[in-house]
Amino acid sequence: MTVELQIPFASTLQSLELGRTRDRGIDLPNGLTPGYSAIIKDTDGNTVGAKAFAWTQDGTKMLAIHIVKGGPGRDHQADVIEFVRQLRPLLLPSAS
Repeated sequence: MTVELQIPFASTLQSLELGRTRDRGIDLPNGLTPGYSAIIKDTDGNTVGAKAFAWTQDGTKMLAIHIVKGGPGRDHQADVIEFVRQLRPLLLPSAS
């Protein structure tokens, strides 16, 4: 698992939206947006983890969480969303 906080975030809101499209990401639940989560698959198409990205409305701060090779039988996407739920208020306080 990795947790990364980028302040300032050196990219654009447009690049985040392009990433959401590329990753086939889904919006984070209400109260956690803006941001998205997506499944990570290996080269054979097997689910091996999930990732989530959350950012401030102005796009100056971004939180990225990746879980790869998590525990068998786990819902990795639910896990990364829960980490965003717990960490966003602490790491992106202007967004809460």
